[in-house]
Amino acid sequence: MTAPNEKSEIRAVSRGDYADTADNAVIRIPEGIEEIAEFAFSEFTSLTEIYLPRSLVKISASAFSGCKSLRRVVFEHGLLEIGDEAFAFCSSLLGVYLPDSVKRIGEGAFEGCASLSSLRLSEAVYIIGPSAFAYCFNLTDVTVPDSCALVEFSAFAFCFSLEAVKLSGNMALIDESTFEGCRSLVTVDMPKKLRKIGRRAFLGCTSLASLILPVGVEAVGLDAFSGCSALRRIAIPKNIKELEDGDVFGGCDALAEISFGGSAAEWDSLTGGKPLAVECSDLTVRLPRVSCLDLKNEI
Repeated sequence: MTAPNEKSEIRAVSRGDYADTADNAVIRIPEGIEEIAEFAFSEFTSLTEIYLPRSLVKISASAFSGCKSLRRVVFEHGLLEIGDEAFAFCSSLLGVYLPDSVKRIGEGAFEGCASLSSLRLSEAVYIIGPSAFAYCFNLTDVTVPDSCALVEFSAFAFCFSLEAVKLSGNMALIDESTFEGCRSLVTVDMPKKLRKIGRRAFLGCTSLASLILPVGVEAVGLDAFSGCSALRRIAIPKNIKELEDGDVFGGCDALAEISFGGSAAEWDSLTGGKPLAVECSDLTVRLPRVSCLDLKNEI
């Protein structure tokens, strides 16, 4: 095994410090290393396990991207940041268990980790970047801790096996395409502070049968629920100000009932007085029944 220069001033593992050889199938990074530099192990074909030290603070962009044989990564407390595409397309990676020191997960950090079936997020994470876990085909459930204020666009898009999601109670936004194409998604625990559901947020979630939007939701974007062909019922709060023009519920073939927290007059104001027609996938048109609950105390 080759090792990085051990002079005291060297605090990073860089590209070329380790060779992509059979002898380096299992690597233990020594204590004292604070950073794995960009592309340090990118496209290694022999690497199967990596053990990171407690001294490590940052894993930089693309540090392990494309390591198709990498099955196991052992993280230690002290790590603060996982950079953009740090583990992208590590298609053999089975589980990710992040210590409660990690604050940021970068764009595409674990994108395309097709075998990833188990994920434990840091209780300190504040931002999950765009496409961070997109195309993780075997991921079945996700809990986003309350420390997290922002999950950026497409973060969990096309996670085909994802069935259950519990979102941070401090999220005000479900960003564009966050769960697009999650065709197995059945249960979504919505944040109480949610204010907006972005465009295409749940597009193509074909197993989602019912949904209750939190009372604080004010806007639902274009195609937010389009293609949710199993969606039968949805509850919409009275405080909503905008259903963005377009097929918010296009292709929701089973949608039969909308429960609205406000009055009939408020619903007419929201929809411009026009019936909310749903164009089904066979091009027929469905008019869901709208129940106006006129909840006086909803805030």
